[in-house]
Amino acid sequence: MPIDLSKVQLGAYVIGGITDHITPWKACYGTARLFGPATTFVLANAGHLQSMINPPGAAKSFFFAAPASVDDPMQWAQLAQPTKQEGSWWPHWRAWMQARSGELVDAPAKLGSRKHKPLVAAPGEYVLAK
Repeated sequence: MPIDLSKVQLGAYVIGGITDHITPWKACYGTARLFGPATTFVLANAGHLQSMINPPGAAKSFFFAAPASVDDPMQWAQLAQPTKQEGSWWPHWRAWMQARSGELVDAPAKLGSRKHKPLVAAPGEYVLAK
């Protein structure tokens, strides 16, 4: 039975890279459209990995961000031109996440609870496994 991802009632933030040859940005835009027109699509100015790992402060970075509200990716790109922002998309994503998150709370003073005791001390045994 097919799943209609446009029925998913949570935000989606989908990223593509202008020069990505592994996952072309137009296909990434198609993924954004699967979640419906309220999805935020971000088009970064780099390729496959570089578009994802471009941290704040990276020279020559820019991106476009707009709702995935039209079917045609080239029409989206034309409509998104005024949204061009210099720098990394990371601060944009952070603001997007903060707008959809609850209040910040302090981390627990200790791990576990009465019902769920910690198994081992942090960082965990797997870190020390060879």
